[in-house]
Amino acid sequence: MDLIPHDELKPSSHFNFAPMIDFLFLMLSLFATLALSRVALYDTNIQLTSLKPQPSDKPVENSKNIQQINISIDAAGSYKWMTEFQEHPMESVASIQEELVRQYQIGALAKDKSQTEILLHIDKKASWEPIAQVIFGVRELGFNAYPIYEPLEENSKK
Repeated sequence: MDLIPHDELKPSSHFNFAPMIDFLFLMLSLFATLALSRVALYDTNIQLTSLKPQPSDKPVENSKNIQQINISIDAAGSYKWMTEFQEHPMESVASIQEELVRQYQIGALAKDKSQTEILLHIDKKASWEPIAQVIFGVRELGFNAYPIYEPLEENSKK
């Protein structure tokens, strides 16, 4: 009679997957937390602003201290910097960021970045990727981006 059975003395022929599954779960939870924290940092305070007020609304008065910059995003995902008189095509989000930094450095924009509003005129057929890229790019510089829309006309709905 043996004190230890012979079956328990034989080496194990199977692999224990429990530590590997625990590690994968921890990695999954880490990356999920990182993804959610990035969304929480950049996707807050996105508001849509109407260009044409309804007849029942009070007229929108723009404060003298707030500057507005208009950027359009067309259906193909290309950008244009719009001024009163011209539209300047922008190659990428980096070129928009460079122009914002240049105008901020020469004093064309207010020193307080909250006094500058970036209005995004978005084509309704534009994909979300270029829209998100420009919003993130503007927010990285400390400015606020506001996607705006024009309500559909009654004639175009028919």
